[in-house]
Amino acid sequence: MEHSYRSGSAHASRFVFLIAQFVDRRIPAEFFSAQFRDLQNIQSAYLDADVSSVIGMLSVDVGAYLGDVEIRGVDYIDSEQLWMAAGQAFRDLMTVQSEHIEREAG
Repeated sequence: MEHSYRSGSAHASRFVFLIAQFVDRRIPAEFFSAQFRDLQNIQSAYLDADVSSVIGMLSVDVGAYLGDVEIRGVDYIDSEQLWMAAGQAFRDLMTVQSEHIEREAG
């Protein structure tokens, strides 16, 4: 059980790092969106339920992101809206990780 938590935590850390880069505006929305999708395809099976829930919610926003203003409709969000969603996901992931640490410390 402990090994699976650490493995899941390592996979979650990859998402945290990517999201933090975007929230800090170190990478553009287009790059974040593509990297998030790639990471989700590879890593999501290894996430625990709490982290998976946060990633799933952000995934909806990543899917709704469309950078091209000319073709964006009402069902799509822009980079600033994606940035806000990523910021919320980052805070939620920090809360989840903190709760996991508290449970481990018991």
